[in-house]
Amino acid sequence: MFYGIAKQWVDELLKQNRCEPAAAEQLVSEYAQKLEAIFNEEAKKQLQRFNKADEFERMLLWDTQYVSKYLNQTIPAFYSFREEVFAKAKKTILGE
Repeated sequence: MFYGIAKQWVDELLKQNRCEPAAAEQLVSEYAQKLEAIFNEEAKKQLQRFNKADEFERMLLWDTQYVSKYLNQTIPAFYSFREEVFAKAKKTILGE
């Protein structure tokens, strides 16, 4: 999920001539890692309201396969939350 979003961002940068094609793959990897860190931190903040942050951290360590499903079931309006976090993260990461 994070890699795909980061790839879209870098593709946009390439179309706008804001990055070199040779650096694109490295940027995708770097942006995906940053996006994942930002997303997980924001999800943890949301889950603290429901006393589920510890459960989420354990899931990240042991079983990432079900993270999206878990968050969808636990965070109200998860898809809106996710899109909002991605939009903020894009501004932070790309400096827009």
